Amino acid sequence: MRSLIGIPLLIAFGLVSATPAWAKGKDDKKDSSEEEEDEDDKLGAPGEEGPSEDDFREEKDDDDTPPPARLDEGDSEEPTEDDSDDLDFSDTDEDDDLDFRDDSEQETVAARGPGEDTAQLYRDQQKKCQDMNPDEEQIAWEEYLKKYPKSIFRDRIETRMEELSNLMFSERVEGSDKGANPERDAALRELNFATPMSFRSVDPRSKITAGVELGLPNWFGGSLDLEWALRRNWSVHGGLGRGFSGGEVQAGTKYSLVKSARTGSVLTGGVDLYLNMGPAFLGLDPWVGYGQRIRVLDGLDLQLNLGLPLELREVFVPRLSTAFSAELHANETVSVFLNTNIDAKYLGGGDTPTFEFMTGAIGLKFTAAKGKGVDRNGRMLIDVGANAPYNHAYWGFYRGAIDVGGEYYL
Repeated sequence: MRSLIGIPLLIAFGLVSATPAWAKGKDDKKDSSEEEEDEDDKLGAPGEEGPSEDDFREEKDDDDTPPPARLDEGDSEEPTEDDSDDLDFSDTDEDDDLDFRDDSEQETVAARGPGEDTAQLYRDQQKKCQDMNPDEEQIAWEEYLKKYPKSIFRDRIETRMEELSNLMFSERVEGSDKGANPERDAALRELNFATPMSFRSVDPRSKITAGVELGLPNWFGGSLDLEWALRRNWSVHGGLGRGFSGGEVQAGTKYSLVKSARTGSVLTGGVDLYLNMGPAFLGLDPWVGYGQRIRVLDGLDLQLNLGLPLELREVFVPRLSTAFSAELHANETVSVFLNTNIDAKYLGGGDTPTFEFMTGAIGLKFTAAKGKGVDRNGRMLIDVGANAPYNHAYWGFYRGAIDVGGEYYL
């Protein structure tokens, strides 16, 4: 009986002693779960705001620079009403015509009014002046400005004309400075004067001339001549030709008292010695000639030649020979010429009637090669023309001819 009462007492004692331990374990478990919840609050649940930057910032170092200050409300970057006028990018003036073109740009539009040119006209004039002498180019630009006084390129043209003016009146002569291309005075340049097809030129130049003449009723003539300039105004020549009495071997010299590219004038005197081959006799031909270039198109070359041929044979018979030539250079490629020759014999009167023979010629010249430099050395021209007598006495075996020839400047 006593043992039965002791068993319940033991069970009750065990429960009493176990109750604090169980409560303590429950408290520990609760504390642990609360700590986990605190950690979750720090890390942040999905969709919630995470920890701040200060939670992970290390202790402040003295060398660290302070972070930039945040913008206050008054420092907002949004434009205010006061600044709206300055930031208005709208085009309020619809009438403004903004021109983004470069003034130096060459336009190809048509002229806008009388006296104005276009870029194409200006470029064509530049190409035209490329092979001209400075004095010729100066005159060409003057004529251009007369034609187009309101040229949009007037400043450029006047600058170029000033350069040409300095070039023409420079006192330096070619070859005075070694290793350079110095400017030469205009008075010392070559004129590139025209060479007439039917008589000698007043311009001393190194050149080769040749020609063939086929005429009616039964006429054949030819010429071949080499001229060499010893100096700019002095030359000698020699060759073959056809005279009134037959074929001739010719040689001679000429000297220019005046030869100026600035004024375009030439005054030359010379003497030729020739040997007539059938019948055989010597002849002496002193002559004088004058040439003048007139500023028309690319130049109008006028020449007048007066000679007094003397036939040195048993019967001394003087003869008068005159010739005139006009050659118009339409451009640098084509020229047109008109020549006339007058020969007279037995001018002393008496029983022997006066012999007269007058011919005229007209034709074209074509530039086959322009040559190089201002003197145009290497220039080659082709001549084609026709001549016929318009007054003659006692020389009926000539009724006209076709002439073909050429000149090559050395």
